[in-house]
Formats: sequence, structure tokens, C-alpha cells
Amino acid sequence: MLDFCDAPYQFFPARPSVFMMGLCQLVNSRWGMPGRNHRIRKLEITGAAEAVREIEARGERILFTPNHSTHSDPQIITEVHRQLGVTSCYMAAYDVFLRSKLNAWVMQRAGAFSVDREGSDRKSMAEAVKVIKAGRFALTIFPEGNVYLQNDRVTPFLEGAAFLALKAQKELGDSRPVNVVPVAIKLSHIVDVRAEVKKKLALLAESSGEQFDENSDPVAELLRIGRHILAKNLRQRGYLSPDEDLSEGHLTEVLRDSVDRIASGLETKMSLTPKDPEDLTDRLRKIRAAIHQIRTDPDKEVEHRVATSWADEAILAVRILGYGNPYVALNPTLDRFAETVEKLSEDLHGRWDPPFSPRDAIVHVGDPINLAKWLEESAAAKSRQAVSELSRAMEAGVQSGLDAISATNTREGAKPF
Repeated sequence: MLDFCDAPYQFFPARPSVFMMGLCQLVNSRWGMPGRNHRIRKLEITGAAEAVREIEARGERILFTPNHSTHSDPQIITEVHRQLGVTSCYMAAYDVFLRSKLNAWVMQRAGAFSVDREGSDRKSMAEAVKVIKAGRFALTIFPEGNVYLQNDRVTPFLEGAAFLALKAQKELGDSRPVNVVPVAIKLSHIVDVRAEVKKKLALLAESSGEQFDENSDPVAELLRIGRHILAKNLRQRGYLSPDEDLSEGHLTEVLRDSVDRIASGLETKMSLTPKDPEDLTDRLRKIRAAIHQIRTDPDKEVEHRVATSWADEAILAVRILGYGNPYVALNPTLDRFAETVEKLSEDLHGRWDPPFSPRDAIVHVGDPINLAKWLEESAAAKSRQAVSELSRAMEAGVQSGLDAISATNTREGAKPF
């Protein structure tokens, strides 16, 4: 679920155990992926898998940078590592470690270490560079930073992964290359779940005070119900008057205007001045960082209650922005429609539900980017734009992989809704 944690931060270092890493891979393959929370029938790997095996055989460093559009991605990338013969450490959000002491213990032995996504986490950055430089294990980072439930489209990568990879490469020198491997993960339904998806959309409509019209175009109904849920959320928080309506206007503009209303309101409350009013993503990141700083500071406990309400508004804005493109309308497949209904349900109820049906996981391993060569050949390598350029190259590698998967996907989920 797209969410953020403001519990006091505690760094959890990786304490990798080869035995535990292998055991976790086996348990995940036998019971985790096929289980009710993920319902993955099989995993198919395409692309440059053999190139990765050769890199592993040579003992070179590897950084995997997969997309993160579903809740099953950690399980899928773990199985990819098993099939490639690779053991990897992972950077994971610190709230996952807080679920229980046993969960934290297992994750650390499986090679995971924590990161504070909202702050400048120097301990996590140092741990990541240490793992890459040591070369004993690969490292896996999800550069999107959160789950966005848009499995055909990459959300712009945060630049932390590229920064860490370049830092490690420069410290290692040209003779010991770091290989960045973009990984495209796609899940597709293998049976017809249109009736189940419509039923869930009808329940969402009913819980928000609307009715689902079975005889209308389903895409139009999805957009209409989505607008209604958005308007209800904005009214509850005072960002939309009772007589205002969001049923008119281009959806993208309606969504951006809604996010701008929330961002402007929070900036006013927190005395923040945006450098670029047009860059909504950057504005929300700064708002979230400011809220996080307040909520994790014990000396500001008197402000925690109001900061909690600000956090609720900020996450609503981030969620709304996640709808800000014609994802379903552009290509209304069963997969895209079901994803969007799932996303609406999460945003409305604050929880994620098991998948509608069994699915196949298709993974395209992109061509590895040898950073020693990239630094030597790229025009941007020696400029201040190196991190941004590498991040965009990683992002493009994942998107091209997703496009390649979609071009050959003949499963039920790829058919029109």
C-alpha cells in the first residue's frame, strides 16, 4: 500500500547468513509466491539472464533495480535471484522491520537492511555502498520507493540508487566494475476475473455513496466513481466546498488541481515556500520530509497531533497524483482495470487485499550497465548530471522491458476489459 511511516527511526543493518538466505529463497518459491497473498502460478524470465549469470561467475558487483508496482515484487525478485543463482541483500523501508522482533531478525539474516525514505539516511547509504564494494552479495533496491499499482508504466525513479552505484564504482576504481541491472516485473491474470472486478468496483461505489451502473461502459463508470471518491475525500478535509463538483473537466487537470489545493494548503500551514509551483512531486516530497522531521523529533511532541493530520493530507495528495495519467483509458486491459480498482480500494480503505485470481509473473532482465565503461564513455559521467542521467538510463531499461513483455503477452489479463 502506498504509505509512509513516521515511527521513530531505528537503523537495522544487514546480518546476512548464506543458510538463511537460501532457506528464505526456498520457502518463498514453494509457499510464498503460490500462497493466497500473491497467487503466482509461475515465473517466466526473459532478456539478459545469461549475461547476469556470467557477471556473477566473474565475481563482479551487481545492483538490481526492479520496478515496484505490486505488493508481490519482493517475492518475485527473490525467486528471480534463486533462478539466476544469485544471493542478494535488499534495501527495505524501516517500518517493515518494526512489525515484530522476529520479522526484523529474519529479514536481517536474509540480507535486508532498513532505510528511512523520508530523511537523509547516512547509515543506510553507507550500508548499501559497503555491500556493493564487498561484492560477496548482490544488492537490490526498488528505485520507485513505493508501490504504485501501475504494472505497465514506470514511476520516475528516485535518484538514490544511481548515486549509491556511482559512489561505489568510483571508490572501487575502473578494474572492478559495478553492473546495474534494470529488471522489469509484470504480473498478468491468467483467468477471466471481470465479474469479480466489477463486483469489487460496485462495493467501492456503494461504500462511497454511489451506485455502479452495470449497463454503462465500465471504464467510464470507473472514472466516474473515482471522481466521486476523490471529491468526497477533498470535502472531508475542507479542500472542496459542498457545492463544488469534480464531474467535469479533463481528468488529468482535475487531479493536478486537487493535488495543488492540498499542497498549497499544507505549505501555508507549515510556512513552506515551493521553489517551483509546477513541480508537484518535488513539492510533496519536501512537505513529507518536513512532516517526517516533526513526527520523529521527541522534542516536538506538542506538534505531533497536528502533524498527524498533515501527514494524512499529504499521503492523500501523493495517492491522487498516482492517478495523474490516462493509464486505464489509454489501454483498458483486464490487468490495468483490475489494478486501478485495487488501487482505489487501498486508497479508500487503507489496506491491501489478496489478488483476484492466480497470475503469472513475467520478468525481463535488462542489459547490464557496466558503470566502469559508462563513466568512461558517457558524456554526462563527469558532470553534475551524472546521477540523473544514470537514473534515467535505469528507468528507461525497466520501461523498455515492460514494453517488451506487453508486446508478447497473450494472457487473459492483456485482453480488453
